[in-house]
Amino acid sequence: SFSHPQQASASKMADAVLLRLCARGEALVAELMRLSEHVPAIFDLSQLKGAQRSAYAVVMPDFAYLRNSAFCEHKIESSADATARDEEIWASHGEVVCRFFSLFESIYKYIRDFARCVADLRDGVYIQQTVETILLDEEGKQLLCEVLYLYGVLLTMLDAKIDGAVRERLLVAF
Repeated sequence: SFSHPQQASASKMADAVLLRLCARGEALVAELMRLSEHVPAIFDLSQLKGAQRSAYAVVMPDFAYLRNSAFCEHKIESSADATARDEEIWASHGEVVCRFFSLFESIYKYIRDFARCVADLRDGVYIQQTVETILLDEEGKQLLCEVLYLYGVLLTMLDAKIDGAVRERLLVAF
């Protein structure tokens, strides 16, 4: 059947959103692969020994910082050595810390945007498209599965490539 070109493109808007999500997912996988090769070793306290480990643990807390940030900040600010170490870490690794934060934030936004797309499909935002019609269409079904697959790949790679404690320290450092 023939349909108006605008009508045909409007009825495939959700496919276009899913396709953009797939492209974002692939880009995030690539960025994760790049960044995982450049994790500053200093953020892995298990690799440090004795006094060096204790000295850096003060200025690079994990999520425990979130429970009592004022106490952690006071420990850093009350010691000139800790303040200097904190500034040194940021000067040396601030750019890569920002890239890691951007990656983590982008992964969160990726799945949030996917959830929004599914909610929009359920709420009838896309003309003539629902989750069911997407699943009946071969391309739509593939896109929907690929978005979820890429999210699983991202989470699995994140866990395999960057230790959980290191991820916590990178987030707190930001």
